[in-house]
This record gives sequence, C-alpha cells and structure tokens, in this order.
Amino acid sequence: MIFDSGLGGLLFYNQIKRIIPYSNYFYAFDNVGFPYGNKDKNYISYRIIKIINSICKLNKIDLIIIACNTASVLTLSELRKLLNYPIIGVLPAIRIATELTRNNHICLLATNNTIYSNYVSNIINKLSYKYTIISIPSMQLVHLAEKILQGYYSSNLLLHKIFTKWKNNNKTPDTIILGCTHFSLFTLNLLHILKKTVIDSNIITINFILNFIKNNISCNLNSKFICDKAYCVSLTKKTRNLVTILKYYGFESLNVINI
Repeated sequence: MIFDSGLGGLLFYNQIKRIIPYSNYFYAFDNVGFPYGNKDKNYISYRIIKIINSICKLNKIDLIIIACNTASVLTLSELRKLLNYPIIGVLPAIRIATELTRNNHICLLATNNTIYSNYVSNIINKLSYKYTIISIPSMQLVHLAEKILQGYYSSNLLLHKIFTKWKNNNKTPDTIILGCTHFSLFTLNLLHILKKTVIDSNIITINFILNFIKNNISCNLNSKFICDKAYCVSLTKKTRNLVTILKYYGFESLNVINI
C-alpha cells in the first residue's frame, strides 16, 4: 500500500510497479486533508491511521509506504507503534547531501512542516558545525506539482521566477535536496535552471523499498490476477476527473473510504 496526501505518491508507485509488476498495489490519497505541509501534526496522524486501517480491513497488506516527507517526519515513529505492519517512509536525504556538496552549502527544499519538524531540525543542528543548510519552504511548488499530475500543463516560467535569484551567486548552495515527494517532477527543471547538484529523496527511498520487498515479501511472479486499486476520502467532482489519470497509471478503480 502506498499513501500520500495527494498524487505525488504515484511517482513511487510507477517506479516500484515497473520493477515488481506481479503484485497487487493499493494507492490511497487524502484529497480532503491535502496538502499536509501546513497542517497540525495530530490532524495528519489521525487521518493517516484512519485511512490505513480502513484499507487494511478491506485488503491483505504486506507493506505500507508513506510516500510523503511531511507525514513521514511528523508521524512515522508513531505509526510504527500503532500499526502492526512494516512501514517505510520517505525522508529528506540530508546526510547524502553532505557527502556530495563541494562548498558545504546545502539547500533543503520542502514544506513548512518538514523543515520545522524535530527530525529535520535535529539533523541540521548536528551538522551545523561544518555545513550551512538553508531551508526553503514552498507550498507553491506542491500545488504546481499536483496540477501537473492531474494533467494540467505548466511552463518553466514559474520555476525560473522562484530560483533565478540563486543563479549567479557563488556563495549559494551547490547541492539541493528535494524534500517533498511532489518535487521529483522538477528535477530536470532545477538542473537546467540552477546547474546545481539535485538530490531526489524519492529515488533513495525507492531503492530501499525495492530491496526490502525482494528480501522480505514473496511476490508471485506467475500471477495473472493483478487488481490495483486507488482510494480517496471523498469522491468530489474534482476527484472524479482523476479516474482517467489513475487508469493510465494502472488502477482499475477509484474507491471511497469514510473516515
């Protein structure tokens, strides 16, 4: 099962499904609570637990993937205590950035809740003796990415406006961490605009997930019955418009879970 507040987790699903196709996948997104980047921690945790429990009652679940940096940094430890399933979350790849930076200046691009979480704050404080890590919150990019995943076209103009101020300043970070699942969509744009090293936390987590699945979960490679299902919290007019997109990704149905 893959969970995200919005559609960013489809990037996880797409990569994992491509390598391990013969499994049933369930994708859940909280279209009522989205976005999580500026919501209360208890609000986020409550909703995730209710959503996951509802889906687990309906399906056999072997692994839960929290494909959301905000949800992971705020609630991952709590979820592991409360839910009796293996749970993997995506977390900002800060330590890997320290291995790749050349000028010891790093930028974390994420949501407010991720940036100001205890998890991220503690890591940055421990590394502050050697590295300058600046954090830039951008809910604007979250909404932009969500629109792109819903099929809306977007030009590079907005990204240029946001990041051009860095281009000619040698003292700015040479390494950028994408600390939001949605931001994977902008990797190539950022490379083109900034000419910096861009670290996609998604890719690192996906590799970890694939190794975990191969070593811990039995996949029937001869299975012919694959039924991937998507779940949302409320079937609004806007959500109904996503049915075509979800079918494109491979989901046979969009179901509603009441929390």
